[in-house]
Amino acid sequence: MVKDRPPAELTRCAERPEGLPEDPALIAQIPNKVRAGIIRLAKAFGANAAQLDRLIDWNAPGTCADNATPSGK
Repeated sequence: MVKDRPPAELTRCAERPEGLPEDPALIAQIPNKVRAGIIRLAKAFGANAAQLDRLIDWNAPGTCADNATPSGK
């Protein structure tokens, strides 16, 4: 157990913003290599957000339990 409580800004659950629009006409305009890069970034962001939430939940169980969906949904 951590002796000192971490600062509040370090114990906020990760925010998950809305993704890109799912309009097929817009997606078709993104070059394949750029789209692949966007997907890699999104997966890395999601993994980091999940890791942060698990760390916060380990210190304060249940804090980020309902935080797996993007903001606004």
